Amino acid sequence: MKPPMTGVAAVRAWLESDEFIAEPIVAVDGKQAPLVFDLGEGSLDLGEPLDGLDTARFSQLVERSMQQHKVRIAYGRWGERRALYKSEHFTAGNEARTVHLGIDVFCAPRTQLAAPLDGIVDIVANNARELDYGPMAILKHTTPGGQTFWTLYGHLGEECLSSLRSGMPIGAGERLGTVGAPPTNGNWPPHLHFQVILDLLDLGREFPGVAAASEQDRWLSLSPNPACFFPQVNAELLDGRSRFGKPG
Repeated sequence: MKPPMTGVAAVRAWLESDEFIAEPIVAVDGKQAPLVFDLGEGSLDLGEPLDGLDTARFSQLVERSMQQHKVRIAYGRWGERRALYKSEHFTAGNEARTVHLGIDVFCAPRTQLAAPLDGIVDIVANNARELDYGPMAILKHTTPGGQTFWTLYGHLGEECLSSLRSGMPIGAGERLGTVGAPPTNGNWPPHLHFQVILDLLDLGREFPGVAAASEQDRWLSLSPNPACFFPQVNAELLDGRSRFGKPG
């Protein structure tokens, strides 16, 4: 695996600056207070332990909580250590991967998604393994200073596999696709996994959305908190590291 590229600090600084403006990925109702789930290890936020839940029950708990709070959109935290990842896709190797590298946007299947920034479709693929991304896309962007970075969209509807193609330009606010549904979305509750990537490391469609805890500092630096794309939510609420200690 090649080392991270230079210039990632400049991309991160731009994302955190007042100059950064993004179009909404999902249309939101500004009158609703944002609902942010705690899906971390040991959490009972959805009413029962999450460890070992099958997709059907997990989906039921998510839907029930959203109905109770009278919201149509809920969020899952970046940097959160979770016990949800039990398939071989996450447990192969010496250490299971548990640290979430993106933000989840839970909403109804077929919810319309838009590109937040001007870019180019770099990758569109179907990672069809159990609990993988399912249909996914990666967009390539360029900052005003000329630095390159990417945004990843996982668990999409299957129509993106025909509507998007590598090299296709896409404008901010243009239709990207829809939220998928199980089992074709990787067999997860309906949601978008959104992730910023400062360097793809030549990993392409296999860039991880979850990292091992022993390597979290490196991976969270390559995929920083994308809260700036969701200004309607307090950034601190979307930072799941607080329960387990923030990396230095």
